[in-house]
Amino acid sequence: MATKVNLASLKGDFVAALRIISHEGLSDAFAHLSARVEGGKKMLFMPRKSPALVKSKDLFVVDFDKLVSQSAVHQAVYKARENAGAVIHFHSPAVILLSVVGQTVQPMHNYSAIFYEGVPVFEGTGQVESPERAGEIAQILGPAKAVILRGHGAVVVGQSIREACILALYLEESARLQVETLKLGTPKFFSRQEAERIAKRTFKPASTERAWEHFQSKIRA
Repeated sequence: MATKVNLASLKGDFVAALRIISHEGLSDAFAHLSARVEGGKKMLFMPRKSPALVKSKDLFVVDFDKLVSQSAVHQAVYKARENAGAVIHFHSPAVILLSVVGQTVQPMHNYSAIFYEGVPVFEGTGQVESPERAGEIAQILGPAKAVILRGHGAVVVGQSIREACILALYLEESARLQVETLKLGTPKFFSRQEAERIAKRTFKPASTERAWEHFQSKIRA
């Protein structure tokens, strides 16, 4: 079980990640985040509240079976993925744009190469309100870092809150650049081998920490 000090630190990262995605334009009032806690058997979660307004005292712990508002997809991912340390769902504009024209993020620059496993698209529409629907999303996600929900944003998985937050930012940047590139012509995407090679060189814990410090400094300014 996490100690009080670790939980306090985790809550600090939790709130910071919410502020970052809000500041960077990834979320409206309805994005939500979670983190695995208590030996991996439960998750730290947030109330039905804008990411820009959530405070540490608002966070609570819930197991993977007790449904609370907006919890289903998080619980389904944790049940399906033992390596999932944090899950974030957000409604970023470029990701939604790609999804509604039948496309997904493909590797074409250093950040999009990080998603070399592919970014599957869940074709169902509307809210994710039931364990059954959440389970379908988790199954489609598989071992990937992200799944796009058609017309509804994305779900991103990381080993930590910091990693999930930075991956969310990378996913939206990748989608935005792809949308802009399509206005110019046909993108020249990386092969799976090229993307994996680039990702292994660029997506490292030290790089994630450097990015986290950068974006965290912007919300403190």
